[in-house]
Amino acid sequence: MAPPGISHPGSSYLRLVEYQKNIKLESYHPDLPLVLFITFSRMASGLSIVSVFFPPSIFRTGVALALMGLATLASIAHLSVPLRFLTMVRNNRSFLVWEIRLAGALTALLALHFLTFLGYFERFHTMLPWVNFVISILFLASTAWAYRFASHPAWNTSILAFYYLASACMMGLVLRAMYYPLPALPLLYTVLLVAEAFLLFLYRNHLRQTSPTALQDLTTGREKWIFLAFLWTSLLLPATLTSLIFFEGYHRGPANILMAMSCFTGILLERVLFFTVERPVFFFSFVWDPNGEGQHWIRG
Repeated sequence: MAPPGISHPGSSYLRLVEYQKNIKLESYHPDLPLVLFITFSRMASGLSIVSVFFPPSIFRTGVALALMGLATLASIAHLSVPLRFLTMVRNNRSFLVWEIRLAGALTALLALHFLTFLGYFERFHTMLPWVNFVISILFLASTAWAYRFASHPAWNTSILAFYYLASACMMGLVLRAMYYPLPALPLLYTVLLVAEAFLLFLYRNHLRQTSPTALQDLTTGREKWIFLAFLWTSLLLPATLTSLIFFEGYHRGPANILMAMSCFTGILLERVLFFTVERPVFFFSFVWDPNGEGQHWIRG
């Protein structure tokens, strides 16, 4: 029995939970090659997806292939031992390997499609754009799926896969529009920007339920300014430029170049935030939802 005036200590579980709520867990630090790999590969995927709705173009295919080449180099540079790249690709136990495999498949198929413009493998010329369309969507889904760890609830959601798809389509459409203007461009931009905003709103609710500390860091913590820059480059500036295009008409020039730079920067900042806001959750840190919707994590 504890002495008078001294309360009994809580159970070990409750003390561990209280400790985790009070400590500041270290966040991940985004590795530049990994950030560049995702950025370049998403640009190439978006360009491959939107390309099926336009006439074939050797220039567009070449740009997508060059972007995937840069992404491949960045992924190899990310490895601490680059010579073990093939060993990693053969590891079927990791979800991450499918992201690398699909990136390699997209690179090879884009190269094959590029060769069809030069007179090689011409029988595949009309089929390859649709194959690249499917592989690009699967690759974007694999990027979201690769990090869906139960111990990392901020990443464990299917919302990210749909956001990556919308972001890629926006980037691909911007790249395509730089040399092929469309009358419906403002409408397409608006649809994609609204989709991105809606998905970010859903993801915000996901963070509020599963990772309140991560959400607080985004809004009031040390990641606040990165988050605001992400919102500006991903949504606000593109929306402003879309309004300008709508009222002034589309013209090749600074506005479209600024749109491309803004979307590119938005993807970069998104990948930085993706790694910096996440903190691992210990498996003992969950309680049952009083509303009867199962268990949810307690974040520290």
